[in-house]
Amino acid sequence: MGLFNKKKLDNVPGRVIAGDGMDLDPFTNYDNIGWKMMSDMQDYDSLHNEIRHNAIARRIVYKPAEDATRNNFRVIIANDPERQKMYQRQHEDLRTSQVLCQQIVNQRCDGDGYMTIGVKERRATDTSTPLDSDNIEQVVFLHAFGQKHIDRMLTNDDPLSNDYGKEQAIVLRPQNAGYTIDKDGNQIPNQPDLKPRVIDQSRYWHIALDKSVDDETGTSILTRCHDQLKAMDIALESTGRMLREFTFKFYKSDQLMAEGDDDFEHDKRKISQVLNTEAMAFGHSQDSIEKIATPTGGIDLLYNFVWQQLSAATGIPKSVLTGEQAGTLAGASQDVINYYDGIKAIQNNLLKPEIEQITRLLMYANGDDPDELDWKIVFNPLQSTDGKTDSEILLNKANAYSSLINSAVLDPDTVKQLFEGQDNDPNPDIQMTGDSLDLSDKQSIISHYKNDKRKAESHDDS
Repeated sequence: MGLFNKKKLDNVPGRVIAGDGMDLDPFTNYDNIGWKMMSDMQDYDSLHNEIRHNAIARRIVYKPAEDATRNNFRVIIANDPERQKMYQRQHEDLRTSQVLCQQIVNQRCDGDGYMTIGVKERRATDTSTPLDSDNIEQVVFLHAFGQKHIDRMLTNDDPLSNDYGKEQAIVLRPQNAGYTIDKDGNQIPNQPDLKPRVIDQSRYWHIALDKSVDDETGTSILTRCHDQLKAMDIALESTGRMLREFTFKFYKSDQLMAEGDDDFEHDKRKISQVLNTEAMAFGHSQDSIEKIATPTGGIDLLYNFVWQQLSAATGIPKSVLTGEQAGTLAGASQDVINYYDGIKAIQNNLLKPEIEQITRLLMYANGDDPDELDWKIVFNPLQSTDGKTDSEILLNKANAYSSLINSAVLDPDTVKQLFEGQDNDPNPDIQMTGDSLDLSDKQSIISHYKNDKRKAESHDDS
């Protein structure tokens, strides 16, 4: 029976029937089909190469990281705008948002993302010792790096310890010390220090993806959705082949096929030039031209299924992956809203604690006590509103503030401060910048404010 003869196949050395995905043996009973164990080892070079050359893989890795950091964050210090601007500027000098973005990229690509902080200390200490906040003179840099830099991690695995599951240090083994450039423009490699470097847990931050209690490292998002990405690659390649061979003409001619090589090549070239368009062709009665096209009916259902699988595996809606979502609040579907709720969770659960700790170290370096200041970290809104919606929101807020002034809940100066920049507003719904408001709306808001202020100063309740 050839292919379906099991006995014959067993006698053929090196011949194996392999299925895709679960690698099923066609002679296995359905009841015995189960999950095939897969290797947990990750090839980090292969993962980095994939996001470098696969556009969809890159978007899966980079999109949530860029969304979580694209609108930046603000340091809010109540009643002290000058100190607030100073610490905001220091974060900008450290490029905190860019480093956080790269850390999330490393987390999604490698499964683990690290960020270390470099400080200048009054009394120099080793990186293996805990960081003393009273010894910090200046915060010098923030650097993000991935799992490839890690030689090993030192983690407390004693279930009876108070620090169970917590990392105590990481060990780095540098591989490349960089280059120096001589006066002639030649690169001279620096001699790397191959001694392992131990970094105490107080000097770095670590976030992991899909890491369970007993896992040493996290799992890359590309590993988790490997089958879906493979299906997308097959779909793209198949579509390209279909577009190339979508339609062609088959020319039947016994006379042409009976010609010599030179005459055949000459006539084929002439006929091909004519038949490349929808022009009229002439031939003998025994000649015929047949136009053949590739049927594509129902293929959109298959492609939608592949997109659904990829969206489910990555947690990113198709409209976000393909860039169809406009990014404004109007018309956002529920799955897009859920996606941005997930981005907010990344900001609050992963990024905010790191930003707060960096800010505390900056305050210690500047001689401030973070426990004595009234401060917080606020992320700017992820999605924007259009001009019309901005106007409506501002008018509603103006009416609400007028009511608060009339009822003596807020004084006019407080309302003025809220309207003139909102830098100290802990929950800014919108920003009063640009030309998002019409002139009539601005005049209406100013008129409301002046009228309410006049009434408050004259104690007029009318």
